[in-house]
Parts: sequence; structure tokens; C-alpha cells
Amino acid sequence: MSGRRTITGLILPVALLASPTAAERELHRRDGATPLVVERVAATGEGVRATVVSDGLRFERVVPWDRVARIDPGESGVLESGLATGIEKGTHVWRGRSRLNRGDAVLARAAFDAAFRAGVLPKSELGSITLEGTVRAAIAAGDVASVLGEAVLVSEFPSGTVEPSRFPRGERLVDPDTGLVTSVPPVAEAGDRSRMLEWFRRVAAPDARAELRRTLVVRLVDGSGPPADSGVGLSEGERFLLRLTELDAPDADRRERVRRALIASAADDPAWKTAWVRYFAGRGTLARETDPERRMRGVLDLIHVIALESSAPPVLRRESLRLAVEALGELGRSESAAILESILIAERAEETLPENLP
Repeated sequence: MSGRRTITGLILPVALLASPTAAERELHRRDGATPLVVERVAATGEGVRATVVSDGLRFERVVPWDRVARIDPGESGVLESGLATGIEKGTHVWRGRSRLNRGDAVLARAAFDAAFRAGVLPKSELGSITLEGTVRAAIAAGDVASVLGEAVLVSEFPSGTVEPSRFPRGERLVDPDTGLVTSVPPVAEAGDRSRMLEWFRRVAAPDARAELRRTLVVRLVDGSGPPADSGVGLSEGERFLLRLTELDAPDADRRERVRRALIASAADDPAWKTAWVRYFAGRGTLARETDPERRMRGVLDLIHVIALESSAPPVLRRESLRLAVEALGELGRSESAAILESILIAERAEETLPENLP
């Protein structure tokens, strides 16, 4: 009996030694990155905080949500609180970025919109990528008026936030001198204006200068002229927007003075800036003047925008064509109006194409 007890007593320890170790838990990353072996994971605002095991060492690391494909369940067979929701949000952003990088602007926009519906917060890191991606997708698809609010929010990002590495195919989005998203001028119809204001209500302005910038953008959209008080210490971007609002001022002398000053400096300005100046000068003249000669000069300002061709934001070309056609018809220049209308019809036809790639 004693022999049996001895043999039985040895069997259990040997079996324990021979049993397989617990399977390694892995955090699977996107875009071909090697999975990480992890011990503990937790959801944070910016991503997954994980205790990573590598070569016998342990260290803490945060993996952004849009880089996480999936995480193996823990010992309980389920994921820790917040992980599934975070991965869902990150998946929408990853899909949007991937689609935009391969040139599918329409599906990219849908993915970014889905990210916001899933609860991505605009002021989070994931939110800043989503806002930038939304604006880039709209520019590529030729629908910039619908993202005017998002573009203003992007212009409020701290310097250096918008990096080309997020979207390798994307060109420079924000002008370094003015901080403005140059392809999204403040031009919008009623529905797009409401969407813009909803973004402004949803996301508080970070400071007084940003609040002024929003005010100036709204006044440019409405054509309501400059505010009574613009404050001091403005950046170049706010100063430029303020001068543009003066092109809608009720006082004709003030409009003319500002118009001449802006056009005089246009020789040294980039094409996008020239297009903004000429468009708002022409629009302001047509909205405020009744004299035929002055209205014709407003038309000529708009034709300057049209002449810039692809160097001007497409939305300004289309709006310049539309306003010029209307004004020429009112001035009795039916032949000239018909020529411009044929160009406008051709440009609108291009908007209906099924693909609008970057």
C-alpha cells in the first residue's frame, strides 16, 4: 500500500508540470502590424492601454483605437468594459482613412459619418482624424459646402495637428499663414448653413479668437457685412476674413476702399486667396449696387474667378458662374450670359459623375 501511495503521490505533480501553459493573449493591430502579446488591457479615451510582454519584459503602451483590429478575450471569455465600443469607433475611422487613401471619397465620407454616429467625440484624437478625413473626403467628392462647419473646426486645431502622414494621398489642407482650409470657402446654402451652425453649437470655441472666426464665417455666408466690434490682436486669418466681410458693408465707399486694397495685394497672393477676394468682391457689388456700370464691374470680378480655372476652389467657380449669368441676364447681356451658362451646365454635369476621386 505504501508503494501505491508513493506512486500516486508522484503522478499529480508530474501531470501539473506537463500541462500546457495558458495561451498568450494578443492584441491584433491593423495595416499588417505584428500582434502584441498583452497581459492586461483597459479602455481609455484615446485607445487601449495594454501591458505588453516582449522578450520577457513588460511595459505599458497605448494603442490608438483606429489601430486596433481585435483583442483576444480574457480568462472570463469576454472583453473588458469599453473595449468593444472603442474598437467599433476605431474601425469606422480606419475604414474611412483606408478608403480615402485608395481614392474612394464617397465611401470614405460614409465611414467618417458613421464614426460620429457611433459616438466619436470631435475634440478627441480620434475625432480630430475623423474631422480632417470628413473634410478631405468632401473636397475630393466636390461637396465642400456641406463640411463648412467641420472645416472651421479643423482650422481651430493646434498648430501641427493636421499631419499629411494621416492621409498619405492628401495635399496640404490648412494654409500655414492664415490657418484657413483653403478649399472650403465660406459659401453655403440654407441646409449647409444649418449644419455648420449645429457643429458650432455642438463644439465650443476654444478661445475668443476662434469665436470671432466663427462669427466672421457666418457673416460671410450670410453676406451681412462686418461686425460692429472685431477686437484687437487678430491673427492673419481673422484679419483676412474681416476684410472680406467689409466687401459686404452697406457703405459703398468702404466697400470700394477695401476692394482696391485687397485686389492690389492679390499680385503677391496665392491663387486660392485671389479667388476668395474676387468672389466676395463680385458678390458684394452685385448684392449692394444698382448702377449698371458698377454691377458690370462686379461681374468682371466673378469672371476673374472663372479665369483661374482649377487654381480656384470649384465651389467658387460654380457660384461665380451662377451669379455672373444672373447679373448678365439682368443687364441685357444675353449672349454673354448664354456663354457662361453653357460652362455652368458643363461643370454641373461633371458633378453627377459616379466617381469623384482625389
